[in-house]
Amino acid sequence: MTPAPLEALLVYAVVMGCALYCLWAFLPASLKRRAASRLMRLSPRLAGSRRLQNLARAPGGCGSSCDNCGSRAAPPREHRVQMVRRRP
Repeated sequence: MTPAPLEALLVYAVVMGCALYCLWAFLPASLKRRAASRLMRLSPRLAGSRRLQNLARAPGGCGSSCDNCGSRAAPPREHRVQMVRRRP
């Protein structure tokens, strides 16, 4: 096999990994909990994973992606910007 197909395969694998990470990062907490529960049911080895167990029990809210929990965060503060002309 020539290096070009191997390089393309490696690039596809990296892009797929990045796409899955991005999808997971923006997935609502309720869907993350459901996915973690299903993964734990599929494999006994994954069922022993502490990270998946914590994720399956994690409540929605801040820090676990948007779950539309209705919590109100503090409004963003206004920052005043002052424009100054430079002298030529």
